[in-house]
Amino acid sequence: MHHLRSEIRAAGAAVGPEANKGIGFPRLYDLLVLMLTRGRDRAYREALLDLAGLAPGFQLLDVGCGTGTQAISAWRRVQPGGSVVGVDVSEKMLAAARRKANRAGLEIPFHHADAASLPFENGRFDVVTFTTVLHMVPEARRGFCLREAARVLPPGGRLLLIDYAGPVSERGHMSAKHGLHGQFDLHRLREPLAGAGFERIEDGPLNWLSLHYLRAVRS
Repeated sequence: MHHLRSEIRAAGAAVGPEANKGIGFPRLYDLLVLMLTRGRDRAYREALLDLAGLAPGFQLLDVGCGTGTQAISAWRRVQPGGSVVGVDVSEKMLAAARRKANRAGLEIPFHHADAASLPFENGRFDVVTFTTVLHMVPEARRGFCLREAARVLPPGGRLLLIDYAGPVSERGHMSAKHGLHGQFDLHRLREPLAGAGFERIEDGPLNWLSLHYLRAVRS
């Protein structure tokens, strides 16, 4: 999962030009997720996947897949007949994701790719998810990421964004208040979502770690 990217970066991940390589500490990342969810990381992931509305036969793209835990959980929901593909900019996180999938005996492709330039054909997926990814993306590039998500979805395909939102003073969890987390407000993406070709935009709290969601349908 992805909600500790800023904290891990502060703990020693690359900055400047190297930041494009993403998070380089997969074991620390997984440990921090476990700690912040107080050992309930599986329930946290299931809440995310409930919002995605996955069903057997669905084709899912997990953008910013990190160490692959969410992709593996999602794979079980789209069987039989479905598939999950993960992309991330961090080679180290992808290596961890591949190891996890191999241990689980699952054939989940994990690709090294930028969210603003996805290596997939138009309309390839039924659902695209960004789980606490966009707060790490410079504001000028977020629109490109949303348009790429629209491109790889067919009309009626679904997009789910999970990230930090609302006034910082109203965020209960400490992880939502500082650094890039505190500077980001998911609600500001409603207009860019509409401009990228999405409709029926819904929002609400995730009830985990002061995170919120935006869910939309490709028009």
